[in-house]
Amino acid sequence: MDGTHVCVKVKPELQGMYWNRHDNASLNIMAICDLNMLFTYIWNGAPGSCHDTTVLQMAQQSDTEFPLPPSDKYYLVDSGYPNKQGFLAPYRSSRNRVVRYHMSQFHSGPPPRNKHELFNQCHASLRSVIERTFGVWKKKWRILSDFPRYNVQIQKRVVMATVGLHNFIRISKFSDADFADITTETNNNQNFEHDIGDIDATEIVDGEAMTQIRDTIANMLCENQSNR
Repeated sequence: MDGTHVCVKVKPELQGMYWNRHDNASLNIMAICDLNMLFTYIWNGAPGSCHDTTVLQMAQQSDTEFPLPPSDKYYLVDSGYPNKQGFLAPYRSSRNRVVRYHMSQFHSGPPPRNKHELFNQCHASLRSVIERTFGVWKKKWRILSDFPRYNVQIQKRVVMATVGLHNFIRISKFSDADFADITTETNNNQNFEHDIGDIDATEIVDGEAMTQIRDTIANMLCENQSNR
């Protein structure tokens, strides 16, 4: 799960609502995808000024069919979302401790220095599928980066139409240059997915549950690495 911004053209009196931290007007699109880069859920109702956590709250409160994961499953989310039941976030840096997360930080620096960074490296590697999915989607449908002056409702319909076409192309397995540019999952990703599969959160409470699950995964990864 992650959010991405799509440009939007609105009347001057609505600019403030849609103006984002990148200094342009946008829709904040929250999406969930699977490991095959298929969109499985889209929340298309948030103006660009909304924080990702706010968009998630809007979706859960407004959509009675919001796809909460089963009690023993969870979405991978970045640090812009809370680490709570059903949503597994990375370890964050604190005032006394710097914890790296982004893959570029590991590519350009030393390997993980502790179990928190090892977890974050695996988490970021797995979660990169949503970033690649956004990348293919926006690259193919250039209208998303420069909307004509349709009204906002039509612009939202264009977003949903292009998401549907994205999934159709992927499911149909057409030869597609944009998808061909995307790399496959690494063995590290597959091992991480296997390791977390046996952890059951059904008897632990909300945020505490995910904290315990995250610590358990981090310990498992650290132990696996030391046994190699």
